[in-house]
Amino acid sequence: MSQQKIDILEKALKRERLARKAAEKILEEKSLELYQTNQNLSKVLSEKEIQLESLFKTIVDPYILMDLYGNVLKMNNASIDFFGYNIERDSFNVLSTLHKDDYEYAMESFKQLLKEGSFKNFKARVYNKKRELKWIEINSSIVYDDDDKPTFAQGIIRDISDDLKVQKEREELLKKLTISNKELKDFAHVVSHDLKSPLRSMNALVTWLQEDCEPFANEDIKQNFDYLFRKIDKMDHLISGILKYASVDRVEAKKQQTDLAIIVQEIIDTIHIPEHIKIEVSNDLPTIRGDKFRLHQLFQNLISNAVKYSKPENGFIQIDCEEKDEKWKFSIKDNGIGIEKKYHRKIFDIFQTLDDSQSSTGVGLSIVKKILAIYNGKIWLTSEFDKGTTFYFTLPK
Repeated sequence: MSQQKIDILEKALKRERLARKAAEKILEEKSLELYQTNQNLSKVLSEKEIQLESLFKTIVDPYILMDLYGNVLKMNNASIDFFGYNIERDSFNVLSTLHKDDYEYAMESFKQLLKEGSFKNFKARVYNKKRELKWIEINSSIVYDDDDKPTFAQGIIRDISDDLKVQKEREELLKKLTISNKELKDFAHVVSHDLKSPLRSMNALVTWLQEDCEPFANEDIKQNFDYLFRKIDKMDHLISGILKYASVDRVEAKKQQTDLAIIVQEIIDTIHIPEHIKIEVSNDLPTIRGDKFRLHQLFQNLISNAVKYSKPENGFIQIDCEEKDEKWKFSIKDNGIGIEKKYHRKIFDIFQTLDDSQSSTGVGLSIVKKILAIYNGKIWLTSEFDKGTTFYFTLPK
């Protein structure tokens, strides 16, 4: 071999040795860098270990610690039970559990988590190991190293599947109730309207019969005609009561400052009050914000009820008011026949009445209760048989 070829080979060998040394140096530096990274990671993990152990003992909800790529590094027993994964045996990445339709939202939320350091009330659908779909809510935060660099993410998970199911069922029930309530009100109006027409025809027919029978009518026939007219009149009152009851919450409320002293005085001046009945009104009835029509209905029904059942001699009705924390407490007291305790709740149901007179429809107090429900008010009573009754009710200030 010529000297020239030997020189070329030696130079090539020298270059190879230099390249190998450079590669070994780079490898040594990278190994050192990796070692230092592992040391830092171990240090962070060691520093957080006590905190994590404390958290694991106190948190009953699923808790996970993961790296910034979604790989779960630590999880408590509740998390193992919820997801079905055990990181001692399974490879578990939270991104793989996400429902496909929630993936994009999850990525945007993670960006916000990295930017702000925490993220609350993140909601998404995830699959557990059994491929069961669950709705979860996560409150998460970033764990930083000594150089204030994001290292891990941690989160507390709450299973809200049952809560959302109950909420959905409640919304569906409310929707059905709304539709049912509307149909019931419409039905009440249609039926009441349809009943009024034949009732008027019946009244006219009975009137004609009475006129035809007048020349030869004896006392029994006259009493029977009076009985028929009373029943027709009562039926008319019942139908009108249905319409009033059904329309209480259909009327568009026009809330305004309403002086109840004026309302009560208008009622006293309008309704028939026998001379033997005295009404005493408190001088300090308040002005409240509400619908004047409904408030008029409320007081008129209660005052009319008190007038009707007051004593036939020396009747007395007292209307009073007392200021409470966030409401007004009203009372309407009479010295009438009283109401037995077993009827105290029954009388507020529609068509429930304690007598069978033609003017009693059993609708008035049910309208009162319905109006008070609109204002989140309450009504109750105290009564003593043959001594009188006091109705109490509340309205907001």
